[in-house]
Amino acid sequence: AASGAVYSFGWGEDGQLGHGDGNNQLTPKVIETLRSVRVCAVAAGDAYSLALGAGGEVYSFGYGSSGQLGHGNAASQYTPQVIKALKGVKVRAVAAGWAHSLVVNSAGEAYSFGVSDCGRLGHGGNQDQLTPKVIEVLAGVRVHAVAGGDDHSLVLSEDGVVYSFGLGGCGMLGHGD
Repeated sequence: AASGAVYSFGWGEDGQLGHGDGNNQLTPKVIETLRSVRVCAVAAGDAYSLALGAGGEVYSFGYGSSGQLGHGNAASQYTPQVIKALKGVKVRAVAAGWAHSLVVNSAGEAYSFGVSDCGRLGHGGNQDQLTPKVIEVLAGVRVHAVAGGDDHSLVLSEDGVVYSFGLGGCGMLGHGD
């Protein structure tokens, strides 16, 4: 909507619609918790959602099983909640994978959080990340955009270089194997 209002609809069992319940929504409905927020971007994961406010704040809601909501725990949220771990970080882009999230701040740094297996977070290892963490291997790279797949992530730098990490089955990482 012109006002920046966010509407959601579809499967809502895990709170990913942000209406405060687990009901399905057959038609678009305004997310009341975000009514006073000018939202400039949204991202939908498997059973959770992210919303980016014009001030750079990030809201998350839905299924939180592996920390993909960024609130420091694995709890689900039925209404949008600001990710407090990003306080003071002006985020300009968000992306949602199956159960992992990526954000980019105004300085071009990429953060990831959520389920970690297959290396999809870019932090090395397979420990879930419950709060946003800078992807250190990308230090010195000014990130322009991020995307999350089921088991992998993509990062586009401001100079046009694409980085990929995570599960590479069927060649989805683009590394030729």
